[in-house]
Amino acid sequence: MLVRLSELPDREAALAGLEEIFFLSTLREGFASAEARAAFFRTWTGWYVERAPDDVWFALDGDGAIIGYLTGCKDSAGAVDLARTIPKYEVFADRFATFPAHLHVNVRPGFRDRGIGRALVERFAEDCRADGLPGLHLVTGVFARNVAFYQRAGFTAATQRGALLFLGRRMD
Repeated sequence: MLVRLSELPDREAALAGLEEIFFLSTLREGFASAEARAAFFRTWTGWYVERAPDDVWFALDGDGAIIGYLTGCKDSAGAVDLARTIPKYEVFADRFATFPAHLHVNVRPGFRDRGIGRALVERFAEDCRADGLPGLHLVTGVFARNVAFYQRAGFTAATQRGALLFLGRRMD
């Protein structure tokens, strides 16, 4: 089952599940302190949770446990405060008119390769299409393990700048 953060009855439990999956999925392992760890999490998820809760989606198993999530923003160019938070956000700003929405998705280890991430991406894409957006995108590392996943999900417009890879998907 897919559900928006804004529709979940227990927001705190949902956010705890998101945080757990986030840290299970990130490549960063060491933090100088609990505060540094919390700041890292806020940098990559805080804006979405606070400013775009309707664009934060959760995948739940049959028991209601969170097994994946998607954070999204439908107006990358207009999210000026997000650009001040996420490092190198502006590197692909010239691509935002064609691909205005962006996303990030993570699935709990043990539940990957079951179509959960793809379902989350498709649900967000449906919302973007319904809002008349021409495309969506994500930014990842050139050699990241998720590149093939996103390419299979239709993100074929690629632009590389340094170690970063922009992948766009047209909605038409």
